[in-house]
Amino acid sequence: MNVLVSGAGIAGLTVAFALVRDGHSVTLVEKSPRLRGEGYMIDFFGSGYDAAEQMGLLPELEAIHYPIPRFAFVDEQGREKFSVSYAHFRRLFGGRHFNFMRGDLERLLHSKVTNSVQLRFGVTIESFVPGEQEECVDVVLSDGTIARFDLVIGADGVHSRVRELEFGPERQFARFLGYRTAAFILAERPRRARADVLYTLNALERQVGVYPISDGRAATFFVYKAHRQLADFSFETAVQELHAEYRGLDWIVPELIDRCDRASLYFDEVSQIELPRWSTGRVVFVGDACQCVSLLAGQGASMAMGGAYVLAQELSRAGRDVRGALHRYEERVKPTIEKKQRAGRRIAGWFVPHNRVQRAVNDLVTRMAGWPVAWRLIRGLLAPESVLAVK
Repeated sequence: MNVLVSGAGIAGLTVAFALVRDGHSVTLVEKSPRLRGEGYMIDFFGSGYDAAEQMGLLPELEAIHYPIPRFAFVDEQGREKFSVSYAHFRRLFGGRHFNFMRGDLERLLHSKVTNSVQLRFGVTIESFVPGEQEECVDVVLSDGTIARFDLVIGADGVHSRVRELEFGPERQFARFLGYRTAAFILAERPRRARADVLYTLNALERQVGVYPISDGRAATFFVYKAHRQLADFSFETAVQELHAEYRGLDWIVPELIDRCDRASLYFDEVSQIELPRWSTGRVVFVGDACQCVSLLAGQGASMAMGGAYVLAQELSRAGRDVRGALHRYEERVKPTIEKKQRAGRRIAGWFVPHNRVQRAVNDLVTRMAGWPVAWRLIRGLLAPESVLAVK
């Protein structure tokens, strides 16, 4: 089968790798001129871990893993309230858990397809050519070429161009959860941030994270309650927003914002994508284009990899029954995604507490991760549901 994948993120690279391994021909187009930067640290477990295991990637994921020894939770002045060791945290997942930068995972996946996939950077899908053929799709690309494919996979993220072409404007399917988020890399770790600690500051309606990464650098993460509309999401607007929303916080927060790096900045709304169906004809969606659960629900990268692997698995099993494969893929993955989306909406106020009661509960549950008596109970609550287990 000749497949076009739009989007060289985690979902697109995973489905390309799995399809090529099963003998399919894959063209991958990506609107960015190159692979993206490192992004932010992700928790990787559940469906993605299972998919990576089946693809033989666990040793290489271990190599990009950041085993930060301790997670420290601080107050508005930077005073440590309590900490949890990563060893205790990893036990919650039976040891099947990694921390790594999103960009490191994308680079690893890219290395697996670079010699077997036709990868074209700076290219997007402009339109689909109407036609009578039901067993293929004619595509117009932004470089002016027209090509025919047996299947088009939209893996181009929460702001998917392919989804817009097939289903209409993003506003019809995006559920804004009332938060915004930012992340960027610092060329040098702040002096008051240790090299072996991941710090989290939970203020009311605001959260800040800072953690060490390679070469003496640090990565940051911000999420906060949105109190006003934004006209744009430019670098200048992002910096103004962060200064306005985090005004009054001490510790190293002002320093972090002052050092915001334009090149590595990620700044966006926290939203979910609720698509009524994940395929139409010979066009199908995977990753955040159809299954965005939001960072509040977590597991976005892991679910993207898991969903992409299931899609490739069903396509390779199906033979000529492509439509049947797309139906089975959605049947296996979508119920889990909808469940995680509902959970994300429920816990939003606890993830970024709105009041002191919610913050106290948040602190208590986090502390319990390090208590031997309680960790089995918490493990039961956090136990990931893997889409690879659904047949």
